[in-house]
Amino acid sequence: MKGRDIAPEDEDIAGAALPVGLKEEEELVFEARFLDKSGENDENIVVENESPESPEKPEEVRAENVPYEKCRWDFFLSHKQSNAQDAVQNLRLALSEHFLGASFWLDIEQDPTVRGMCYGVSHSRNVLIFLTEGITDSKFCRMEMRWALEANRNLILVKETDDRHGKPNMETLIERCPDDLKHIFSENVIIPWFRDPEFRAVSVEKILQRIAVDPRRTESTGRRSAKPLVYGKGGEGEDAEVFDRSFVIYSVMFGVVLPGAGSNTRRWAAAVRIIIFTCGVLCTTRLFTPEGPGFLDYATIIQAVTAHFMVFFQLHVMLDLLRSVEVQDLLENHIDCPKEGKKLKFKTKVLTAIVLLLTAVLSCWGWVGYLPGFWHPYYMASGNIFIAYGIAHGLAFLLILPIFFGSYFAILTIMFTLQELCNMAFLTAYNELNLVLEEEGLEAVALKGEGINVSEMDLYCFQVKYAKSWDLYKKIQRRTALPLFIFWAIQLLLLIWSVWSLAQGFGPNVSDWRLPQLKTYWTLVVRLSWWLGASPWFGVACWITALTPWCAVYYSWKMNQLSKRLIFKNPINRRELLTFLAKLPLEFRSGFIQATPRGLLLFLPMLVLNTLGFVAEATRLFASL
Repeated sequence: MKGRDIAPEDEDIAGAALPVGLKEEEELVFEARFLDKSGENDENIVVENESPESPEKPEEVRAENVPYEKCRWDFFLSHKQSNAQDAVQNLRLALSEHFLGASFWLDIEQDPTVRGMCYGVSHSRNVLIFLTEGITDSKFCRMEMRWALEANRNLILVKETDDRHGKPNMETLIERCPDDLKHIFSENVIIPWFRDPEFRAVSVEKILQRIAVDPRRTESTGRRSAKPLVYGKGGEGEDAEVFDRSFVIYSVMFGVVLPGAGSNTRRWAAAVRIIIFTCGVLCTTRLFTPEGPGFLDYATIIQAVTAHFMVFFQLHVMLDLLRSVEVQDLLENHIDCPKEGKKLKFKTKVLTAIVLLLTAVLSCWGWVGYLPGFWHPYYMASGNIFIAYGIAHGLAFLLILPIFFGSYFAILTIMFTLQELCNMAFLTAYNELNLVLEEEGLEAVALKGEGINVSEMDLYCFQVKYAKSWDLYKKIQRRTALPLFIFWAIQLLLLIWSVWSLAQGFGPNVSDWRLPQLKTYWTLVVRLSWWLGASPWFGVACWITALTPWCAVYYSWKMNQLSKRLIFKNPINRRELLTFLAKLPLEFRSGFIQATPRGLLLFLPMLVLNTLGFVAEATRLFASL
């Protein structure tokens, strides 16, 4: 149920509360609608300021068959106000308790003009007709039934059972129903509505069993996983896809198989995993061959080996997460903000260009440092027992470096995208507060500084939707946290070595056993500089991995600031909103990784110490040359 900037007047029109803000012609139709549902003057009512000469009749307003995923309300509540208004309000509350976050079109809260009612029917997934005495005599209720049939809406018939509140005689009701609508009663189950709480629960359960089901949920899981990830409840076309086309191409190049990838891509992705694992094993063998220009020290080899298996594990975790129920649920049921989707497409396009450049630079830099060493005459001379060693390692590094960095940066891009998607889910929840938030977005409304009408029901719907998105957000965080646990555990262990390295200072160390190797083979000097920039434990990749969880701090800060700038016409609801948001922090928090501003004071020094420890060692070696 979307809020509108209207509130009830003190005066009633024929006993019904008239919303403030209605235009003159809308007031006429509101009065006419109430009189009609009271059974009075059905032939003489005025609709939308219609004149006798007006060529347009209310019946000429046509309903639209809106796709399930584009509907704005879950229920359109069709009823006769004179004897069902109270019952329908209770029915709505009962449904909301069992169908969390359900949205309702109700005439006294929405646009009550003919066009408004037709729009409500067309954009509701279910049209619930509350049957009371005289409902089929009501001109407007009959119009709503016809629109529901025309728009192919799911019909739910609920019958009053209390004689004091308009219990209908079904034979009389059907007899007085127009011939073109009588089939509704024979083709649909009529659910009795009981006021006793115990029996009422049965009625609600039967109603929920009759609600429309997302057509895509009838597809097999295999078919859904074979499609690209899309926003919203079944967006179609490239505009609705999560990943920009440039990132899809990038991921295919380096064997990262996104949902929707073809069979050839999946085979290539499987080959990439084998290559990464095999190269990790191959690097391990270098620990036992410390001869020649292919060897600098044991520490860099250990870094390379652990990095291979770390990327292998991260790749498995992230791709498994993309296919998970959590992400499917997030995309299908919690995101509806096309403007933010377009922004994400642009961000991923820019990010893809950056990571492609980084992949190319780091790969070329690594080739200069490694390939001349492995293909040096020391190994490649005829009859040398190390010739297989040189060829195998040279070819492996030629192939693995772009794949390694491409896969690694693809993982980080996916992590960034998932964070953006979770943020979009939270922004979607704000749509429940007011229609203007859905149309213009949270940021535009907050910066505009104009008051909006937010009812308690709107706030309730927001809280339900936001809390469900938050629960999914935390589940996704927990699934991405394990590789980060391993990363920070290694950083913690490296502190011992880093403190020792810093204790040695930055001056030259002419007694270092690696100096003869560095002076003999220039490629090892390039390799040492490459490790300064590319090391996954000390270099650029290390810092990107370490700080990625703290990106959520920005989203949390921005959303809190925008929420504080919202102006509610009901200040109490605004206070409740801010109190509610404070209880659901958006920072990345999982296990010992508390990616909060305060947590940065603990993790950042660890990162700085380890980086300085490696820089100190490299500086001592360069100074000694």
